[in-house]
Amino acid sequence: MKRCKRCIELFLYCWLLIISLTSCIYDDYSGCPPTDGRRLVRINVDWRLFDKEVPTGMTVMVFPWSGGAPHTVLTNEITHADFSLEPGKYRVLVFNQSTTEFGTLEFQGMDSYETARAVVLHTTSRWYSRGDDEQIGVEPEWLASDKLDEFDVSGDYSEATLTPRNVLSHIQVNVKVPGIGNLYSARGSLTGISEGFLLGQGKPLHSKVTYLLESWTKTIDKNDATLGTLKTSFKCFGLPETAHLDAENNKLSFSALLIDKKKQVDYQFAVGDKFKEDENSSELGYFASLHVDVELPEPLPDVKPSEGSSGGFDVTIKDWGKPEDIDMEL
Repeated sequence: MKRCKRCIELFLYCWLLIISLTSCIYDDYSGCPPTDGRRLVRINVDWRLFDKEVPTGMTVMVFPWSGGAPHTVLTNEITHADFSLEPGKYRVLVFNQSTTEFGTLEFQGMDSYETARAVVLHTTSRWYSRGDDEQIGVEPEWLASDKLDEFDVSGDYSEATLTPRNVLSHIQVNVKVPGIGNLYSARGSLTGISEGFLLGQGKPLHSKVTYLLESWTKTIDKNDATLGTLKTSFKCFGLPETAHLDAENNKLSFSALLIDKKKQVDYQFAVGDKFKEDENSSELGYFASLHVDVELPEPLPDVKPSEGSSGGFDVTIKDWGKPEDIDMEL
């Protein structure tokens, strides 16, 4: 009787072992025979074109051509993802990390290939007064994505390769400042920047946000010590698509606090038609790399340095006094 019982236990153990070794585990269907008419599908992902960071995971989404909920794999394996799909046409999206791992982005409309998008989160400011319906965007983390508009699943096994690349743009702002010696600190803003990126369409959103320009570097002209240039840059989703360039699409505001730490002068430039693409844009690994150049219309006013101060440029943002506004259009 004991020998019979041991035989039964051994048989059950072997049977469970065989089942565990031949079953599909989690979302990896490799090596599994098709069931219920489904086909094995592997989506390979090649990250060579994304040089900003090494992803620690990825999201792969396969959307039925006829509509319906997408098949999604979240995985730390960044070379491929396996699916078991019914024969037919599909669309495919891939991007680094998962939708919940970004601290600066929100993913919306992810149930549809046409509406899937990444949108920057909004922030507030103690010094910047927003207009009606205006939002201030935060600088996004690196996001790489690729898409496949049509993928046919047929036969017992189908395979495709996607190559994600960075979808963020880079914008640099250069402000030429005559009378640079009278400048104590600077801050600014740039409106009309795209709020996000349509993953399935591969282009920036039409909705817009404003970016605050709070950190600047200063260089002095080697031939004129009274002339300097302030530079700042930020990552974003670039400029929305537009049928024609319009200066009013983007407003650059620039505020200068003078070395008396009391007098503030504000300038505004309409720059929607002044953006230029960097010469080495394709080598920088951005969706677009742009710069815009402006010059103050007149030297900063001469003022006496505040008591106990020798003047000098301070890159930090402080609470400033009442501004004096000067609106300019280039």
